[in-house]
Amino acid sequence: MNGILFGVLIVLVIVLFIAFLLFFSKYKNQSAQIDEIKKGISEFVDEKAKGKIMVFSNEKSIQKLLVQINKLLEKQVRLEVAQKRQEESSNRMLSNISHDLKTPLTVILGYSELLINESKDMEKSSKDKLLKIQGKTKDVLEMTETFFDVVKLENAEYALQLEEVNLCELCREEIINYYSILESSGFEVDIEIAEQPVLIRGDCLAIKRALSNLIQNAIRYGTEGKYLKLKVFEKEDKAYVEVEDRGKGIVENSQEKIFERLVTLEDSRNKKYQGSGLGLTITKRLIESMGGTIRLDSTPYKKTIFTIILPLDK
Repeated sequence: MNGILFGVLIVLVIVLFIAFLLFFSKYKNQSAQIDEIKKGISEFVDEKAKGKIMVFSNEKSIQKLLVQINKLLEKQVRLEVAQKRQEESSNRMLSNISHDLKTPLTVILGYSELLINESKDMEKSSKDKLLKIQGKTKDVLEMTETFFDVVKLENAEYALQLEEVNLCELCREEIINYYSILESSGFEVDIEIAEQPVLIRGDCLAIKRALSNLIQNAIRYGTEGKYLKLKVFEKEDKAYVEVEDRGKGIVENSQEKIFERLVTLEDSRNKKYQGSGLGLTITKRLIESMGGTIRLDSTPYKKTIFTIILPLDK
């Protein structure tokens, strides 16, 4: 009797062991299949893959999951394609509008300058009106050129002349251009520029334009804080340029939007000033075209810092 019970026990142990092996093998296969799905999703997110995720499985639950994931990925691809087409259409529209505006504006500017030059006997009020027409026409022409630049940058058509640039020297030269307006506006100016050259490889005019946009931005929106700081330094293999003001700042949930085209966020900055919403977009595109990045750190009424980061020329 004991022998029979012992034999039954042995068989039961063997059956349980086999069941465990089958369960473990099934679990291991499912884990491997799920890992393959996770890897496929990661590659899709990192833009290393664009097709469907192909995983062979006998498990119906995994098959159903894979079908739904592939449907979602296909929808995402369609959305990206539609967005790209929309951006291309938008860029073409901007380019066409800018081109169509440029010719008549140039004509208006030419005639206004001609009338001003011939205005010896013209009444002062009439001449002032002509000067206003001339000034506004120049503003719109400048905005038109800015639109052109945005389109070129977004289509990689903006030609850069890369050379060795001393950021310290360039920043000193640029801030001097704004000293009179800073002084007359009552700004406290804090300059921290490294004594040793900070060398990068970039386009001198592009860097000047980006820096000028940030300084003008700090003056325009930092009037309440009456403070501007320009800092240039290097750390490890990067060059840093910081432009800081202490104005109303940019609230946290709007900081990602500030670099988008045509976003001015006047509700979070000084409403007295209305920009085109393209200055920071151009600044970001210019810096990125030279292999750099730009970031923002803003605490309202305490500090708003735009930081340009570029690789050192080594």
